[in-house]
Amino acid sequence: MAVLVDEAVWPWRGARWAHLVSDESVAELHAFADRLGLRRMSFQGDHYDVPESVRDRALALGAEPVRGRDLVRRLRGAGLRLAAPERPGAWEEVGRWTDVGFRPDVASTLLPVLATALEAVDADWATARTVAFRRRVEWALVVEDGSAVSLAGPVPVGVDARIHDDRLVELLADERGVR
Repeated sequence: MAVLVDEAVWPWRGARWAHLVSDESVAELHAFADRLGLRRMSFQGDHYDVPESVRDRALALGAEPVRGRDLVRRLRGAGLRLAAPERPGAWEEVGRWTDVGFRPDVASTLLPVLATALEAVDADWATARTVAFRRRVEWALVVEDGSAVSLAGPVPVGVDARIHDDRLVELLADERGVR
């Protein structure tokens, strides 16, 4: 059981891309992706798309290189492959708050648990940008501030929090698991 990465052969946005998967669990895949610094919002339901440079880092961290066919076979064998209609689809922006000077009131736009989770985020609200997204049953709240952003406290159960380069916090929740 391992994290697998296929060849970076898929052209997109001027680069070659590969697929990163786990043949054990989605939790293992998310933990590995976090070590790589991948945004949780880039998860495609059963895989992460990664550019060639990230593929190289994944291999250095212990991902197993496989051919594309073998990656899909092992993903199916683990029962983790999603059919195209089951994949989460694209994120849609549902709210934006920029330079408001105070923590934005997002309660009317998001799941209540994400509004509560935002209370744990520490940012310079005079310069921070906060954006809410939704796709199918998933919700995300992203706070970005070039000076610094962090978590000043715990987030509620059911919220996945990721911090990237001390300038971006992602808060994610699935409406099936929280209300």
